[in-house]
Amino acid sequence: MSAPYRIQRLESVYRGQQATSFGTTEGFNSYLDRLLKMVPAEVISLYLVGSGLIPDDQPAALAFWTLVCLVGVVLLRVYGTADPAEDKPTDWLHVAISSVAFLLMVYSLGGPFAAYDLHVPYLGSLLVLAWTFFLPIFYKGPRA
Repeated sequence: MSAPYRIQRLESVYRGQQATSFGTTEGFNSYLDRLLKMVPAEVISLYLVGSGLIPDDQPAALAFWTLVCLVGVVLLRVYGTADPAEDKPTDWLHVAISSVAFLLMVYSLGGPFAAYDLHVPYLGSLLVLAWTFFLPIFYKGPRA
């Protein structure tokens, strides 16, 4: 499967039809598709398991693990948004969006931010809620 994380705009999927003819089901499914592709759940899971193994008195190790997982997000999204078969390059905006989503999730959990007294729990939760809710509304994928 080529480019599993690549987001396709509804216009390119339903070329020639007007946007108003999609109905609510297609629009909502497209929103959910974008949401699922932009939140790096696979690396968040990796981060959670790895950070659970790191002792509380090792903030540098936790910061390093966060950096390793961030590199994982970037590599997966670079690979997963490029489609060489269709001659489509990496969607760098998607890579940046997923990286920010990962860092916001880590911030909301505390992670190295809590270890270095940079964590405000309610702020992290609100940022994650806003980012994951509003971003798929505004980012609809690269222009075809």
